[in-house]
Amino acid sequence: MDRLRGLRGGTLLFYYMFTLCAAVYGLRRDLTAYNALLAAAALALPAVPFALYRVCRLRPVYLLEIVFDWFVLAAVPFASLFGGYEWIPCWDKLLHFLSGFLFAVLGMVVYFAKKPGHALDRADAFNASLYTWMFAVLSAVLWEIWEYAVSFSGADPQQVASTGVGDTMQDMIVCAVGGLLTARSCWRYLRHRGEGRRKGLMMSLFEAYYRENIRKI
Repeated sequence: MDRLRGLRGGTLLFYYMFTLCAAVYGLRRDLTAYNALLAAAALALPAVPFALYRVCRLRPVYLLEIVFDWFVLAAVPFASLFGGYEWIPCWDKLLHFLSGFLFAVLGMVVYFAKKPGHALDRADAFNASLYTWMFAVLSAVLWEIWEYAVSFSGADPQQVASTGVGDTMQDMIVCAVGGLLTARSCWRYLRHRGEGRRKGLMMSLFEAYYRENIRKI
């Protein structure tokens, strides 16, 4: 726990150093209201886990915070402010792919948080796996609706003007694939509990949250 807490502190320090540099670079390159909002969002997003802990009365999950910080760093400061989308053509698809994993883990958390008794039973393998996948797919749909709404502000993150339909479908597909792979990990994790098999990062992330905020394992 202390090691993860220290690692999260180091991650946060690097995050803010990089984000400040990316914000200056991005605003000097293109000083628009949209980029200013991105910079403000990038500086505020690491506080989201703390706000959730406070509002929902949860115990800290440092592994979750570390993964969240790195994902946000890749998605906003690097990709949007520093120009990562231009340097790495497939970066957008990679981020949507990874979001499928993360939202699937969130779906698994919701499933067992709402299940009476919260026990991790083998009988839940199919239902929990399907739920995690559907949760990831829903996240992709809602995100694309949000990007479409943003396009009316003048920015065009969805590339509606040129390849909006193709980009939307590709984003949904890769997110769904990421969610499906996490759903498979969920199924294997529940079906083979107690057999000493490796859990992997996504199930370790779920288990860390489960242990701290749902039920002791």
